[in-house]
Amino acid sequence: MIVENKNTDSSCVNRVHELYTDDTVVALNAALLERGIEAEQIISVLAVPGQGMGVPVAPRFRVLYRPN
Repeated sequence: MIVENKNTDSSCVNRVHELYTDDTVVALNAALLERGIEAEQIISVLAVPGQGMGVPVAPRFRVLYRPN
């Protein structure tokens, strides 16, 4: 599952985008390649833990990056 959120405020100069992907390196690399995100654009890759109780949520990666 890949979810991408974008800051839609066009007046913002230093925009930061984020995307969520499955917690595997293969899924992370595929998402970055699909969007054309280079290593220099990446600000941070965060591991988001899953949730086992209530509504189960699988663990995933959250990537913060600067758009081109």
